[in-house]
Amino acid sequence: MNAAFAAMTLAQEAPALPVSLASFNNAIDRLFDVLTRETQCIEQRRIKEIGVLQDEKNLVSNDYVKLHRALHENPAPIRALPEEERRQLGQRMVALQDMLGRNMIALASAVEAGERVFQVIKNAVQSKRAETGGYTASGQFSYGVSTPKHETVSVAIDKQI
Repeated sequence: MNAAFAAMTLAQEAPALPVSLASFNNAIDRLFDVLTRETQCIEQRRIKEIGVLQDEKNLVSNDYVKLHRALHENPAPIRALPEEERRQLGQRMVALQDMLGRNMIALASAVEAGERVFQVIKNAVQSKRAETGGYTASGQFSYGVSTPKHETVSVAIDKQI
């Protein structure tokens, strides 16, 4: 997500391109498609496949931002559209915004789940260490007679986390 945001920021700083509505519609379709695929990967826990999508997402996001900016700076192509086509373009942009929101929620949920799993593991390790160690009279932490070399901590994780 951060890479896509960085690409969008760079695209906003780039000079506007001449734009056709066909290229803008194509950018909307491509961005909608990659966001849909990424969201499905997250929802289906196919995390390894997300990495493959990142370069494509960055490229498509960059194209979309450049074209959107160009149309914002010169809205003549949109103004020249018949009312029905303008309405359809508006609907497609709303659908893209909805997909972007869904994608952001999925990404945030995946990050939160990862943090919760990390916290469960961290707590289990700390708990195990507390069972086998303590503090000395000088206030230093000690594992007892000898420091364990590689103590194994067994952790079971509920997939619903």
